[in-house]
Amino acid sequence: MTTTPKILVRDYMRSLSLWFSPSDPIEKVAATLVKQEELGAPVLDEHKRLVGFVTEQDCIKEMLNDSYYAQEHQLVSDVMSRRTVSVGPNEDVTHLAEEMLGAKPKIYPVVENSRVIGVITRGDVLRALSRVRNSGHGHI
Repeated sequence: MTTTPKILVRDYMRSLSLWFSPSDPIEKVAATLVKQEELGAPVLDEHKRLVGFVTEQDCIKEMLNDSYYAQEHQLVSDVMSRRTVSVGPNEDVTHLAEEMLGAKPKIYPVVENSRVIGVITRGDVLRALSRVRNSGHGHI
């Protein structure tokens, strides 16, 4: 019986190309997420360490509050999730896929040596699982 090769996050993640600082204004974040068609992005300190995550949903909520209540414009640090779930680049995608079955994030920062090096989305995980299945390795 052959074993299914380990599918590494590293092989399906996207390089870190989009991130925000805690001091960025929400309007900038919303415009960038829309322009780049992203669901969200990590929030990093000056050393590229993960301090939070900001999503489209965070921006929508804040922009609605701003328009309804004429609130002051908020910063990323005011709305970001500080409880972030991340994965390592050498973790198995099948394990991550199992985690994603619950009410987990749609996009995970990939952290190596305390620094964010990329992100992996549900779509990336689905692509990995499809490739393995189509390559003839059978069940995952």
